[in-house]
Amino acid sequence: MVWLIDLVLLLAGLVIWTRASNEGDEAWSLFLRCIAFLDLAFITFGNGQLLIEIPVLALALTLPSAASLERRRP
Repeated sequence: MVWLIDLVLLLAGLVIWTRASNEGDEAWSLFLRCIAFLDLAFITFGNGQLLIEIPVLALALTLPSAASLERRRP
């Protein structure tokens, strides 16, 4: 069961990393890559820090893209 949770978290980190690669804004891309790196570090070295990993990943996956933030500006 632990391997399945780690696999899901790893896939979420990879989704965030690929989303960062598709961003046009460099600062936003760097921010998303930092979150993905922290996710992978927690999976590798955290051993059961799910109370930290899951909320941070959920927040990162719900963040809007930089392009959509620019379109909202008047």
